[in-house]
Amino acid sequence: MNVLFIGYGRMGSAMGEAWLANGLVDAVSAVDPHPQAGLRATLYPDLQAIAPQAFDLIVLAVKPDKVCSVAASLPDLICQDAVVISVAAGITCDALDQALARRCPVIRAMPNTPVLVNAGCTGLYADARLDATRRALVGQLFDSVGRSYWLEQESLLDAVTAISGSGPAYYHLFSEALAQAGVLLGLPPQLALNLARQTALGAARQQTQENADLVELRTAVTSPNGTTAAAISVFEQDQALRQLIQAATQAAHARSQALSAV
Repeated sequence: MNVLFIGYGRMGSAMGEAWLANGLVDAVSAVDPHPQAGLRATLYPDLQAIAPQAFDLIVLAVKPDKVCSVAASLPDLICQDAVVISVAAGITCDALDQALARRCPVIRAMPNTPVLVNAGCTGLYADARLDATRRALVGQLFDSVGRSYWLEQESLLDAVTAISGSGPAYYHLFSEALAQAGVLLGLPPQLALNLARQTALGAARQQTQENADLVELRTAVTSPNGTTAAAISVFEQDQALRQLIQAATQAAHARSQALSAV
């Protein structure tokens, strides 16, 4: 498989380099005017520098306001046999189809930043022209940097954006607040930070075990009348934490919908 990335920043290169390292693709070419050093991909400053050739997969990893113009500028030879994947939030398959003049099947992907450490979560949606073989192959590629999930409705990508796309920032914020709380309790700042980080890592590993149940994991730590129960009772008072999370994710969802409507 011959892959072309348009944009090879941190997220794009994390995916492309992982695909190469795992032997999932034969070659990766990347257009990026500011390339990083030490990469396996063959790098080009612009599309014009690429010798005429066909690609099996083209990943558009540019800013949302440039996706459609880049798609429209792809030469016929480059995209004639390709599947185009956009990782840009808010750009619909219909908009991509129009920009591409329906020259190839389109996939929207919503990966999150943990793909940088091979622990990503990616929502995928494809138009009806994508065959089962290439669908399975694309899923395998994104599974190599975490886990991927195919969606049957494109509109659900807004919800994916609100939960997993933006979600890492929520967990980072909680860990930040937990470390600050530790300092207020008298812990040295670095120790408080280390405790928050390692606790987040341990909890995440427990959650991702096969058949893990979140309620059971929580109750296993929460002894009656113990220290954890005292803290949980504050979080759960009037469902304050749950309501705050619902309000926050609804705000992210609404913003994603607004971007899609532009």
